[in-house]
Amino acid sequence: MDGGSDGQARGRSFCLRRIAGVKLMDRHRLEAIHEQCATSSLELMVCRRTLQWMGHLLRMDEDRLPRQVFDRSLARSVAEDGRVA
Repeated sequence: MDGGSDGQARGRSFCLRRIAGVKLMDRHRLEAIHEQCATSSLELMVCRRTLQWMGHLLRMDEDRLPRQVFDRSLARSVAEDGRVA
């Protein structure tokens, strides 16, 4: 992880702790704070959005360009290593 994204992660956790009213010295785990605030981690949100987008692509007509690009990249990744990436 590069320095920029690490700093962004610290910034997000700082903001979330501030919203929850939890000080860093209270030593609460970030997962517990996410639970308390009814939020999810950025990684989970990105994963969820990616799956939603893939579902959207799969429901598209096969003649649409985004669907064609998705199908080709999926076929290429399967052909290269024999399994879906």
